[in-house]
Formats: sequence, structure tokens, C-alpha cells
Amino acid sequence: MKTKKRVLLPLLLLILGLTALLPARLAGSVGVLTAKADYPKYSVKVDDGYLALRNAKAFDYNNEIGKLYTGDTVQVMDTTDSTYWYVYSASLGKYGYVNKNYLRAVTPAPAPSGEEYTVKVDDGYLALRNAKAFDYNNEIGKLYTGAKVTVTNKDDSTYWYVYAPSLGKYGYVNSNYLYKSGSSSTVKNPYSVKVDDGYLALRTAKAYDYNNEIGKLYTGDVVDVQDTSDSTYWYVYAPTLGKSGYVNRNYLVYGGGGSGYLFTRTVKVDSGYLALRTAKAYDYTNEIGKLYTGETVQVVNTDDSTYWYVYAPTLKKYGYVNSNYLY
Repeated sequence: MKTKKRVLLPLLLLILGLTALLPARLAGSVGVLTAKADYPKYSVKVDDGYLALRNAKAFDYNNEIGKLYTGDTVQVMDTTDSTYWYVYSASLGKYGYVNKNYLRAVTPAPAPSGEEYTVKVDDGYLALRNAKAFDYNNEIGKLYTGAKVTVTNKDDSTYWYVYAPSLGKYGYVNSNYLYKSGSSSTVKNPYSVKVDDGYLALRTAKAYDYNNEIGKLYTGDVVDVQDTSDSTYWYVYAPTLGKSGYVNRNYLVYGGGGSGYLFTRTVKVDSGYLALRTAKAYDYTNEIGKLYTGETVQVVNTDDSTYWYVYAPTLKKYGYVNSNYLY
């Protein structure tokens, strides 16, 4: 019995000692994993498809735990393996292994210089692409109505090169879905658009041709008329599109805001949308449209302390909005 006690006592002390150390070791490990700000950042570059995030250092379909695409960034935490590096992916919220041959070191990019535009799509999203073409495979990000981008190159008539702060990426977008706030005070010879339905096309030539359309102007949009020598097509600059071109003069009314608006304001909501309503009241049933951060409205009447009567060019509708969300 004495022999058993002598053997068990050191063993018990050893177990207690290891148990005491265990929380400290675990805490240390968790501390290292959560200190992501100290690790170098790399960007993913694949010619096609995706880079798999794996739970083991091996090429195996069964160990995939996430997909990383060109332009995505990761933080590299362990480079000891010659092929598979241990990383953290903020976009996936996961740790794992990736093939290092598809990673590129990220160098701090200088602040882009250019003009700021706002995204406006009727539905879905505006794709950020790595090439000037409409192709599902070249999408590297999604931009939704209200998102801001900085345009750095406009050489192409359709696809502009931009920087998207919300994605932290550069790429190409279809310029027809970018808008720039403008009002009569920013142009020298202001005319406003007035169409009964649809839009007024901004064109590259003085002719009615679907192929020469480079932009869409809606009732209430303001343009700066620069050349009136042609009897039908005038040359204008459209601030909302950031482009110059020809429009049919029969759909222009002299003076910024042909509908007689007082001034222009920009929508700013923390989340969701600002409702355009048929009445001066907060009621789900009176909503006739949705306005998102970055969109502009033309204020027609401010008699009410809360609900102002406005014209929304993006919706082509008049209605009431809560003025507390206009800036």
C-alpha cells in the first residue's frame, strides 16, 4: 500500500500541474490568433476559378473550407511550409491553409485621385471587373446602389477604371450605372430634361441610333447646353453622368429644374432606404419608391416641418420624404 501511495502522489501532482498550465497555454494561443492586425497582408491572384482555403496542408477536395478569388486578401500567419501557408481570411471569417503560389504581397496603395461617383442600379448589383468586358468570370466584387467609387480613368466609352473603397479594390465598371450629383448652380447654361416616359438618351452622334447611346437622362436631370447649332441635336454636358454628348433638344426645358424646384438635396440614411410617399405620414401603405444614400432629390416644397415634397429623378416620381434624411 505504501508503494502505491508513493507512485500515485507524484502522478497526481503532475496532472494538477499540467491542468494549471493548460488555460494559460490556450489563452496564449487564442491571443496569437486574434491579433490579426500584426500579420502581413497578401492578395489572391488566380488565372481562373478560385483558391481553396483548406483545413490541412494538402491538395484534397475534401479539405476545402472556403473559396478565395482574385483580389481577395488574407493575412499570412505561418510561412514555414514550402507550399501551404497558414492564413486568416476576413471575408470568410476563417483560418486555414492556402497554396502560397497564388498569393501576392500587398503594398500600401496611394490614395486614388479622381472624381467620386455614386452607383445606381435598378436591381441587383454593379459588377467590379478585372477586364473591360461583360463576363461572369471576370467579376471581382459587387457594388450596390449608393456605393461610392473614385473614377481614375475614363478612356473607354463604357468601362471606367475605378477604386471601390467599400471593397478595397480597383477594377472596371459599366459607367452607365454611375452618377454624379449636379444642380443648376454647377452649370453655365442649364436646361432640365422633361420626358413623358422612359429616358432621354445621351449620344455620341447627332442621330437616333440605339448603338450611339452612352447614357440615360431622366425627367428633372440638369444638363449644361454647350452647342445649339444643330436644329435637333444639342451638344451638352450631363453632370449626373459625368459625360458630354448629344441629346434631342425637344426634351429640354430652359432653366435647371423645369418642374420649378427650389434646390437639390442628397439622401443619407444609416441603413435601408428613405421612402418616397404619397402623403405626409409614416405609413407602409403610402410608399411609392425607395431612395438610397447618395441619390439626389429636387425639393419643390418645404411648407411642412418634417415631410418635404420632392421630385426624385432616379424614380421619375414626385412625392413626400422625411427631410431629416436630406443633406
